[in-house]
Amino acid sequence: MDALEIIRQMQQDPALRAEMRAVLLGEELLSLPELVQENSRQIAENSRQIAALAERMDQLAERMDQLAERMDQLADVVGQHDARLVRVEDRLGQLQGDITEDKYRRSFASRAAKIEGKLRVSKVLSPEELADLSFTAADNGLVSNDEADQLLRTDAVAFGTIRATGEEVTLVAEIANRVHVDDVVRAVERAKIAGRAVPNRRAIPVVMGPEAEVIRDKAYSGVWLVENHETRELVGGIN
Repeated sequence: MDALEIIRQMQQDPALRAEMRAVLLGEELLSLPELVQENSRQIAENSRQIAALAERMDQLAERMDQLAERMDQLADVVGQHDARLVRVEDRLGQLQGDITEDKYRRSFASRAAKIEGKLRVSKVLSPEELADLSFTAADNGLVSNDEADQLLRTDAVAFGTIRATGEEVTLVAEIANRVHVDDVVRAVERAKIAGRAVPNRRAIPVVMGPEAEVIRDKAYSGVWLVENHETRELVGGIN
């Protein structure tokens, strides 16, 4: 049987063609279409899974953006809350300072009674009287306008008399919840101004308050500290 005869028989007999194909191609080549089809299905499944994962990643990114936005909003709320707390603390500090200042001004006579041994306070100037004193001194050229403004902002100014000598003095006081060296500096500077504003009286700088920080500068000798009801001169500072 020649080759042409074999070809004719294969064309006429499908079973023969299948047997010949198996002989010529082998099992691996015969299974190739099935493998290609299976790979195609696997690729399609992988593509579906990748698309699903990409969608989930997009959803996660959106949720992260929403979370970031909420965190920003929360940060704004916390910032506003902190700002309110700062304002409240500042206001409470101011109120506490006002209460302390009013308390010491009203009890000025008794608290200042031991300055320079024994001192009698004859008058604590009201804000209106202090303003009149400051502006009059500026009008008369005794102090500058800036110095008059400094004197006007003094916490308490009083007139008194040293009992032992009868000397009339002006007390210039700075009042604080906790006396600091800055209060001492202001008391000294404003006492100098008061000494020129009321030239017939010696001005004594005074600092008053429930507590006092450590002040060791000997340059402040001559300043009197009234800490609660205890009175002492800052000779060598406060320890």
